[in-house]
Amino acid sequence: MHRVTDRSRFAFGLPGELVLLAHKPRGGHYAINTDVVVAAAEVGELVLRERVTLTGTRRSDFRVRLDDETSTGLSWLDEVLHQLRRKIRSSTGSVSLTSWFHARNGVFDGYRARLVDHGALRAERRSLLGIRYHRYFPEERQREQLLDQVRAVADHERAVDNRTALLAALIHGSGLQWGLGLDRAQRRTLRALGRGEALGEAVDPLVTHASVALAAAGGGASDGGGGGD
Repeated sequence: MHRVTDRSRFAFGLPGELVLLAHKPRGGHYAINTDVVVAAAEVGELVLRERVTLTGTRRSDFRVRLDDETSTGLSWLDEVLHQLRRKIRSSTGSVSLTSWFHARNGVFDGYRARLVDHGALRAERRSLLGIRYHRYFPEERQREQLLDQVRAVADHERAVDNRTALLAALIHGSGLQWGLGLDRAQRRTLRALGRGEALGEAVDPLVTHASVALAAAGGGASDGGGGGD
């Protein structure tokens, strides 16, 4: 794959971007399969960093192949790489995408805590019937900037690169586009990108395949309505 230069400006790459977008402006998060989509985003980030390749052609046989174990230079992503390495089967040098999803139970909460520490989310302690809990609110400016990027891609106002191709696929695969309020034409564009269509020459073929695989495997979402804490 050509050296990827379209790095995220966000602290935790694709996983952080998905967690931020998944939170509603007025608190709580949309009813999507949060752990699955964040685990898929972790794989997407490793694809961008040229550490893994996605193989397979059907949802039932998608696998994550480990290509490079060297440090990414990011402690949080190196931890993901370490956890992935532990799941790799020596006989194949890979792990099924489904197995990876199962192994990442609770991953959404972990990134949410990191975003709170970095100021991208705000946690408010509340109480209901004597039960204490936290409600999370996104930092409006950061979330809106990220959403503007998504809209620009969906409106064909911004060229698709490796990162935005994967982000679009993850949004489509999770069903998050409904919660984000995208119109029909914008949703159609994201669906096409999630199928690997009209990505353009700037998107590497390996990223195209990863986008299709992650969009297909990252489902299980509801209609993107209410729910969340």
